[in-house]
Formats: sequence, C-alpha cells, structure tokens
Amino acid sequence: MLFYGLFALACYLGWRLYDVQIVHGGVYARDAHRQQSALFRVSARRGSISTSDGVLLARSLPSQSVYADASARAGVSATAARLAPVLHEPAAAIANRILAQRFNHSIAWKIPDAQAKAIRALALPGINVQDETTGKRFVPSGELASTVLGFVGRDDNGLAGVEYAFDDILRGRPGLETLETDEFARALPFSKAHYVEAPKSGDDIVLTLDSYLQFTTQRALADTVHRFSARSGTAIVMDPQTGAILALANVPNYDVREYARYPPDDWRDRAVTDAYEPGSTFKLVTAAAALESGRVTTASQFATRDRMEIGGATIYNAEDGFMAGTGSSETLADIIAYSHNVGAAEVGLAIGRRAFYRQVRKFGFGDETAIGLPGESAGIVPPPSRWSATSLATMSFGQGVAVTPLALIRAYAAIANGGWLLRPRILDAIVAPDGRVVYRYGREVERRALSARTAATLRGFLRAVVLRGTGNPSAHVAGYTTAGKTGTAQIAEGGGYAPGEYTASFVGFIPAERPRFVILVKVERPRGSIYGSVVAAPAFAQIARTCMLHAGVMPQLDPPRRRLVGPTRTSKPRE
Repeated sequence: MLFYGLFALACYLGWRLYDVQIVHGGVYARDAHRQQSALFRVSARRGSISTSDGVLLARSLPSQSVYADASARAGVSATAARLAPVLHEPAAAIANRILAQRFNHSIAWKIPDAQAKAIRALALPGINVQDETTGKRFVPSGELASTVLGFVGRDDNGLAGVEYAFDDILRGRPGLETLETDEFARALPFSKAHYVEAPKSGDDIVLTLDSYLQFTTQRALADTVHRFSARSGTAIVMDPQTGAILALANVPNYDVREYARYPPDDWRDRAVTDAYEPGSTFKLVTAAAALESGRVTTASQFATRDRMEIGGATIYNAEDGFMAGTGSSETLADIIAYSHNVGAAEVGLAIGRRAFYRQVRKFGFGDETAIGLPGESAGIVPPPSRWSATSLATMSFGQGVAVTPLALIRAYAAIANGGWLLRPRILDAIVAPDGRVVYRYGREVERRALSARTAATLRGFLRAVVLRGTGNPSAHVAGYTTAGKTGTAQIAEGGGYAPGEYTASFVGFIPAERPRFVILVKVERPRGSIYGSVVAAPAFAQIARTCMLHAGVMPQLDPPRRRLVGPTRTSKPRE
C-alpha cells in the first residue's frame, strides 16, 4: 500500500511538473518576468556645442554617481567621515543624505572618475557607485559666451541659452531598458540591463561664433563697463554679408560651470531680451526714410537751430560740443554727422508719419529677428494711430521707440551690405554623432529694406561721423577706414525718464567702403561720462581693429584727410 501510494504521488508530481514547465511554462515565465522587472527610460548622450573655429564650448562626458542603500545606515557616522575628504563635503551633510528615507538614493551626483575610483576602493558597506547614462556636462570655457551658451539641469535638460533653445537637437532620442526590480517596481542595485530600444545620441551644434573674437569682445566690453562703473553692457560683432553673429558679449555674465552661484539677472542675454530707446543711433532710420520717400535729398536744407517747440514740448540738441549756430541751414549729412536732435525732428516732420513708420517696419523693428535664442523681445514700435503730437518728432531721434541691440545691428548690417535685411543667425551647422554634417546654415534674406543707392548714401553719412562729426577721433582706427554713429539716450523708467541715467552706444562697421564687420557697443548707466563718443566708441575701435587683424587684413598708411566744410568744432565733450 505504501509503494502504490508513493507511486501515485510520484505520478501526480510528474504530471504537475510537466504541466507547469512544459504545457504552461511560457505563461508562468512571462508572468514571473513581468513581476520581477520593469521598463526604464534611458537618456541619450547629449550633443556637444562648439564655435565655428572648432573650439569646444560644452560636451557630455561619462559620469558616475554614488548611491546609498538601507544597509548604509548602520555606522553612518563612520561612513560619512570616510566619504567627506573624497567628496570634499562636510561629513554631516553626507550623513543626512544617507539617512534620508528613500531607497537607493544618490548622495553624490555625476562625480569625476578619480573620485569614483577612490570611493570604490573604500569598499564601504551600503555605498555603491554606478554609471550614469546622461553624462556630466563639461564646459571648459567657463565664462566664454556664457550668456549665449546657457546651461543644463541635473537631468541634462537645457535650461537657458543655446542649451535650451536647441534642446531637441542636442538631447537626441532616449531608449528603453529592462531592469530587475523589487515588489515596488524599483530598480535593484547592480541589476543587469537589457535594451529594448537603444538610445540615439544627440546631434552636435556648431555656432557661428569665432572664439577669438568672442574672447576679445568680452574683454573689451568688460574693461569699458569697469572703467565707467556702468551697470551693464552689450557688444555684438556681425558679418553683414551673411548675418552670422561672430561675437556676442554681455556684462555681467557668469561661469556656466557654477551657474547656480550667480543671480538669474547675470544669466540674461541682454542682446536679445532687453529693449531700450536707441537715441541718436536711430537717426539713420530717419535718414533712410527721408531719402527713400523722395521728399528729402542730400541737397535739402533745414534751418539751423538748437531748439524747437512742438505739441507743447521743447526739443533741444545735446550739449556735446557740436551745437548748431555757424550757419543758417544744414543738410541731412550735417544732421547725422553732428547728431542734431532738432534737425532729425525737422526731417521726420517733413516726410510724415506714414513714410517714417513704413521705413521703421521695413528695417524689422517691432518684430523678433527669429535668431532662435530664448526670450527675444520684439521691441516697442507703436502704430501711428497711438502717436501723440510729439511722437513723430521724438521718434526721429530715437525716443519713444524701443529696440534690442540685435535688431539695431541688423538694421546697420542692411546699410552695410547694400540694403538687404538678413536674418541674424547663431547656428552654423548641425553635425551627426558620426561626424556627418546634417545641415549647414547660410545667408537668409528677409527682404530689401532700402535701395542700394540709399544704402551707399547712408554709408557716406556714417563715414562723415568719424571724419568730422561726433565719432572723431574716438571711433577712428589707424590704418583702416571706419564708419558709424554715436548714441546717448535717456533711460525710460516709471513712465518717464530716470534723471541722470543714460545709455551710451556706438554702432558702426569696418572698413567703411566694403564693410566686413558690423559692431555694436552699448553701455548702460555709465559714470564719469554719458556720451557714446567717449564711452562706447573707443571700445568699438578696439574691437574693430582686432577683427581686421584676425581676418588677416593689415593696416595701411592713413591717407591725408580732406578738409570737410561743416559746423565749427569745439573742445567740448563730443556726442
């Protein structure tokens, strides 16, 4: 009976074994695998960012993180004390992270390889070092082009600048992997991963910036802001033939590697986010509108005076040493050269609202430039229906209208290249991980902003500013020809103008005949002097000389200057 009983039991167990492993084995195995593993998202390697001359600005390197499990809580004080000198952190802070009520949480995120090796060598109980899929963002340049570059967060997502604006290109396509998990679907330490879908690395980005011009532009701007104890400054170098931004600097800026230690105000790219009243640099727009309308020519004469009454308000010329008064009339060239506010207002009134507004809009003011950088402002260009009795007169010399530095330099680039309004660009190329160029950006023409003849005339006006006007001699570069316009604008604040606060600026190009570089320098709230000729023009000259030498164009012997007839120059500070 015992034998037959054991035989029957063996038969039953054999049948059950066959049924479980053979008949239903696949189903049970699949259910078990589903209970013991889970799908996890795998981040792709983030693409790198470099300048047009091959200098690396940012890339992702392999990284490792330190995790603590529940067993590390026993003897936490001793563990933290041994980790402190390796992680360069207080032992108390490390102990608090180990004791945090979370399973397998990180106590050090994306540490260098040397630190990871040192921690592994300690062989501390409950302390594990694991590779990270996202990688650590390596920024060797620190402050170089920091306000353009931006930064990434802990999870490798772009948070500012180029890193944010082109995050979709840099991030790549994440993958999926399966890992062994506990009953709460949490990945077990050192569980072996199996890819369901491999991640695809992000593409690399090449910017139009030139690293040398970027460095020298930042240095010249920083020196100027420091010398005049200014609140902030912006400088841009642009190729007028292609729209490429060769340098874009802001002061203050920050070190991308330690961005959290800087106030958010230092992160801002003022060239695209800050709209300001441009002052006298806007007079070239008025001159363009006048010539394009046909109502004013280079021979037209305007009464010479230092003040005018309009709409119950009084407009004055700047007290800058270039006051009117040596003749009864002046030409459009004189108004630009000596930066007469009254003369510009008379020109604006002569051509009318419609012609003036049409030209302002043709230059792109009031619209974003679509450069692609985050936070760009369109500026403020109110339609004629909202203008007051004084708006046309004041807008003619740059008050009552707000533009960004980027929008203003784009307008001057149109003057420099013969009248074509180009879209500014910061991207030069997109490169695949295997080195293949996916896309290369080029010149993009939006429209013709003014005729080639008018552009040539305006270049002559700007050349006269340097030869005999407010830019002489501060914007002159020995051995080269330069052209440009000074600007000294009051700062709008609280529904009026801040007393004693100005923006000093200079926008110009080099060489004057066939411009290769358009350069803008803007300094906000300088001390000691407020005039663009004193504050911004010398920085323009320094940057312009560097650009030409970097391009391999050597200076030539300056030809003797022709004596130009115009208002008497004085020894007063120049604007």
